[in-house]
Amino acid sequence: MNKQKNERILPAYPLFVKDPNFSLWTGADLLNEKNAETWFGEQKKIYGFLRSGGKAYCFLGDAAEFAPFGVKKAEQQSLSVTPFSTDYSFKCGKTELKISFVSPLPPDDAELVSLPVCYMEYEISGGENAEISLFVNKNVSYNDLPETLDKRVRGGVAALDGFESAYFGLVRQLPLSNTGDLIGADWGYWYVAGDKAYLTDEKELYSYLSGGYTDFRAVGENRYIAAVENKPSGAILLAYDDCVSIDYFGSLKRGLYLEKHTIFDALDYVRNNRADINAKLGKFGKDMLMRAGRYGENYERILTASLRQVMAAHKVICDDDGKLIWLSKECGSCGCTGTVDVSYPSMPLFAVYNVELLKGLMRPVFKFARMPVWQYDFAPHDVGVYPVCCGQTYGVQDGKGKFHSRLGEGGFWDKVKTYYPLYMLPPNSDIYDFDRQMPVEESADMLIMLYAAYRADKDLSMFSENADLCAKWVKYLVDYGLKPENQLCTDDFAGHLKNNLNLAIKATVAIGAYSELLAAAGERESAARYRKVAENFAAEITDFGKGKKHLPLTWDTGDETFGLKYNLAFDKIFGLALFDSALMEREADCYIEKLEKFGTPLDNRKMYTKSDWILWAARITSDNKKREKIIAPVAEFLLSSPDRVPFSDWYETQDGKFNQFRARSVQGGCFILLL
Repeated sequence: MNKQKNERILPAYPLFVKDPNFSLWTGADLLNEKNAETWFGEQKKIYGFLRSGGKAYCFLGDAAEFAPFGVKKAEQQSLSVTPFSTDYSFKCGKTELKISFVSPLPPDDAELVSLPVCYMEYEISGGENAEISLFVNKNVSYNDLPETLDKRVRGGVAALDGFESAYFGLVRQLPLSNTGDLIGADWGYWYVAGDKAYLTDEKELYSYLSGGYTDFRAVGENRYIAAVENKPSGAILLAYDDCVSIDYFGSLKRGLYLEKHTIFDALDYVRNNRADINAKLGKFGKDMLMRAGRYGENYERILTASLRQVMAAHKVICDDDGKLIWLSKECGSCGCTGTVDVSYPSMPLFAVYNVELLKGLMRPVFKFARMPVWQYDFAPHDVGVYPVCCGQTYGVQDGKGKFHSRLGEGGFWDKVKTYYPLYMLPPNSDIYDFDRQMPVEESADMLIMLYAAYRADKDLSMFSENADLCAKWVKYLVDYGLKPENQLCTDDFAGHLKNNLNLAIKATVAIGAYSELLAAAGERESAARYRKVAENFAAEITDFGKGKKHLPLTWDTGDETFGLKYNLAFDKIFGLALFDSALMEREADCYIEKLEKFGTPLDNRKMYTKSDWILWAARITSDNKKREKIIAPVAEFLLSSPDRVPFSDWYETQDGKFNQFRARSVQGGCFILLL
């Protein structure tokens, strides 16, 4: 995506992003206007400098901080974004500088996704003895919250094969200590690598910027790790080794790559294979944009904005059987991990590009659903709070039942809390509040995802291994799915709703998908029986809509209500033909009629919307012009929303203000047009 000069392209730009605890962004169009931030908005002091012709220029970070030391603000000339990079050009006196922040996150390569290294590529021209440097402050090593009491760091410099890496991390490591939302890690070590690397302090940094002599001996407090290079082109690497990535039901796991390699292996690999990595990223990005191009420039913008964000909201590990586990963090909404109704909207990206990641979303859910503490005959909501798979935490009762687990001071939304291993509790522990469950939602989500995975690789093994759970869940949908009782759905921020028609559509599609899985397994009689149930459900919903301009919000309301019936999308994608095209086109017409500046509201109750569901709604029409009208406001949101945060999926349609959610993996749903 390119704009004239430095015009806005996105609300926030990814710089170094890999996973929920390695995620650094800027919310400014000028890279040296403000400091970098984490995905949740905590400022981190990361600075980039170019020294040329006896002068120092700041191109990354708040340049105003260094004006007293004679440092000039580099003049930004351009800004552009590709699927895997954020690119800038600058003038530094007579010197020209090009910078690209690259995050290797191709969905079709889990090994590369898990390799915890990003890099800042550069190209210098017209410079006199030009030297580029990246300084990373110690505050990347911890959260700014008062709970992180001991903020001392330790570090050093490692001499590697032809280059060096400086590193630091907290003296007192607190592995897996933060299992809440809007928070990073108080553990692990950060690395900056280049031709020369240093562990240094502020006094040495200021001396360096002022042109004085420095040998970076860090005689004071170690505040920065830095890398310096003085050649015309190259890359400075930033890496993060979390040492312990995930508590997977009591088994401590490292990220996929670091299970068999060290962080120095990772740095060495990227240093020596950057050209090959760039070629792979370029090929993927070109293919993605070519596929997106048939739906227009707006759609290209939306996918480019989504890709790195979605991938960096996950961590990839292997379970004890060596199978891939792809765990999301429910960023900005509660911090849960393995959330089924977050996996469901995100899955189009993985169904298109890597079915193993889609299966990796489901494996933890199947595992927890078999544990004695989960006594329900419907699917669970989540498997813990990132980065701890401790069992479902959503809807845990406080002080009720035989066993309970206090969620910590401040309750569910606390940032810093540690969870008890709920998965170990015996049966009949009665720890969950039924009213906070999403029985139809989660059961249908799992069945639809399972069929989507089968369609991608024609492998029935996951279905066969979990046939008993699937049979239990589909029975729940048959019994309760057509006219759901008062309950939550994935749009839980909108509150409970009885007779939710969109939820009924989801149940119908899920039963139809289950029928297809049975047919693939050779169980033709059972497949026909469930197909008939799905057809009957769909017929009743369709009949209810006859004579109406569109389907209402619920079974007990009329044309005065509406809601995005995004769950129709997979009926069309799967070719189930449970609902006819005329009904879908009427729905699309309704969404166009209700359009506001930034999109169609989620339903008639409020003026907010969900951008992922808008893209799903665009999938149900076969008319490209209608689709473009539905999509365009989401692209406009990226260009002119007032809040400079990573792509929010929940925002107001009239003024574009975001509602809490940011940097979430659900934007994988934007890839649904590629299915």
